[in-house]
Amino acid sequence: MNAATVGPALPSWAPTVAVILGGDPADRRHAAELLGVAGFGLSAVLGDDDLHAPVDTEPGTLIVLLSRAKAPARIHDLRAVAEANAGALIVATMPTDAPNVSLRRALLAGAAGLVLDGDIDRALVATARAVLAGQLAVPSALIRQVAPRPLSYREKQILGLVVLGFTNREIADKLFLAESTVKTHLSSSFAKLDAHSRAEAAARILDPEAGYGVGILAIADADAGAAAAGR
Repeated sequence: MNAATVGPALPSWAPTVAVILGGDPADRRHAAELLGVAGFGLSAVLGDDDLHAPVDTEPGTLIVLLSRAKAPARIHDLRAVAEANAGALIVATMPTDAPNVSLRRALLAGAAGLVLDGDIDRALVATARAVLAGQLAVPSALIRQVAPRPLSYREKQILGLVVLGFTNREIADKLFLAESTVKTHLSSSFAKLDAHSRAEAAARILDPEAGYGVGILAIADADAGAAAAGR
């Protein structure tokens, strides 16, 4: 007796249900082709009108969220999809030029994997597989954000004074340092925060989602209080 061939067997990592959400029709077709060739089974391919409605999924279902909007709009939609589909594993696309802070916010909004628009052909399937294996999958640019280098006490101290509006000269006088030493600490701090200016560094510290502010501002407040007491 000959066994009938009904199609290739799904690999062990393939989900029982996979859904593609959002994007334009061409993007959805392309994503479906990439996933289908890789052995994924698709239960639904839905447009933008379905973003805020629960998808008929089970916990652990893979949802691929597509979009051509700017990063803030994508994060808004991502949060809505995550809230409407608790337990789903979401892989979201993000603009190729999205800043790291936007990518980090996408993770906080509920993404388990991120793929930049320019990397979809080579990274979508790999990211989906990693997410289904229980891994966090992000672009390499986010490595420092996922595992950031810790700030030293002196760096936190100087950054706190930057947030309070002190100039480099004032910080140097206050901490009994050379102004060049302050600049060196700031350069190192900016690299760790992925900031390119004092304004960006201050915004990162004051952003509650970044998680830097509590320790840095506590040190700054203590220094400010000590300075006031010494007058």
